[in-house]
Amino acid sequence: MPHNAARPFPVTMEVEFLDRLSEPVREGRAKSVSEIIRQALERYDFSNVVVLHPNQLQISVRLPAGIRRTLKKVSRNKHTSVGQLVRAAVEAYLPELEALAPVEAEPPGKKLTAKKQRKPSKMRTTRKR
Repeated sequence: MPHNAARPFPVTMEVEFLDRLSEPVREGRAKSVSEIIRQALERYDFSNVVVLHPNQLQISVRLPAGIRRTLKKVSRNKHTSVGQLVRAAVEAYLPELEALAPVEAEPPGKKLTAKKQRKPSKMRTTRKR
């Protein structure tokens, strides 16, 4: 294959965006989605490109081994990241959580677990002999 020949180049796009690209093809204004992308890339001035990345933070969550295995397996099968699966699960769960009545917050401070709760102290006296 010649060096300059067109070859497949994988690009990940949101489904809605791909639907938008398919519209001109259906309407006969473009031959293919690939043609639209090639034309756009040939015309685009990359010198002033501004790439927006959503603000993200990485957090650590303690997960049982079973959930970790499931996340890894599903992410491989669905060709997506574990983070995407976590976001999808949380987005689906939040409306249910937000529908619950608010619970009155405890005053700020360190919570004591059952093991750490202080028992009333007994005064011990030591006699000197």
